[in-house]
Amino acid sequence: MKFLKVILIIVVVLVAAILIVPLFAPATAVVSSETEIALQPADIFPTVASYMSRDKWDPWLTTDSTAVATIESKPGYVGSAYSWKGEKIGSGRMEVIYVLENQEIESSLWFGDVDSPAQVYWTFEPLDGGTKVVWSFSQETAYPFGRLSMMIGKIFLQKSFDLGLANLKEFMESMPPRSSSLGSITLEQMPSMFTLVTDGAGTMETIGEQLGVLYGMLFAEAAKQQLEIRGAPFVDYLDFDESTGYSNYRAGVVVNRNGNDAGTVKAVSYPEMSVIQALHTGTYDDFSISYDELDTYIQTNSLNVAGNVFEFYLVGMMTEPDPSKWETLIAFPLK
Repeated sequence: MKFLKVILIIVVVLVAAILIVPLFAPATAVVSSETEIALQPADIFPTVASYMSRDKWDPWLTTDSTAVATIESKPGYVGSAYSWKGEKIGSGRMEVIYVLENQEIESSLWFGDVDSPAQVYWTFEPLDGGTKVVWSFSQETAYPFGRLSMMIGKIFLQKSFDLGLANLKEFMESMPPRSSSLGSITLEQMPSMFTLVTDGAGTMETIGEQLGVLYGMLFAEAAKQQLEIRGAPFVDYLDFDESTGYSNYRAGVVVNRNGNDAGTVKAVSYPEMSVIQALHTGTYDDFSISYDELDTYIQTNSLNVAGNVFEFYLVGMMTEPDPSKWETLIAFPLK
């Protein structure tokens, strides 16, 4: 009988603990971690918002050798998703639902098959010589078991967030320094254009010198035909041989109406077209890095590009002596 009383007391104490302790826990569980990264927000934001390279710093994937991650990046970042499945870490999915470029990211997070997602927030605050990055988690919990389990779960989440930011800091700061950046990748409609073009060919090392001569020819012909220049000069790269770095291309200027052919200068009308595009800011020496990012995006999203690519020189060496301020719009037409 005495033994039964002891058992009864233990049960009452456990039930009381299960019912009373969660009363003092907040209904909304919050976990937050922060770090400083020696890069500008624009250098960090695209990596986090697009989920590209997430596997390089994610704090959970490294704990499960069976884990498989899938990345789906979207133009403008909203809709970009990251999902995973592994024997130890289970399954889940994150999806970006809001961005304020280079400042904020909000995502929904589903663990397993739950119906109601948690929310994940990122903020990027510029500092002298770097960026303060804050990674936060918020989830509504049900009384009593949801609150009780989250009281324990928060301990492990905090450790994971701290580790993840440490990994992100190491990964981002280990990247080769670059004097340029690539803006957000977006799907746009490029309007139709009246242009004057002339053909050229060469490697990346020789094309720059050729363009000065070709643009001089195009501007002179536009003046001769009394055509107004209506946009930035551009290059339409028709092909590229990776083994030699050799390209056939069209140098062009946008004009106000259809012109006339004149020797090697041709009047070409481009139709409206769908393109994947991004703004490269900075020196031309880093073009290969921006093209690698765009190519990764195209491959990840299984986009069917036409085969050529446009570069519009919005701000260049003829009007701006500081290379860090040069702006080049890179656009891949879609089939």
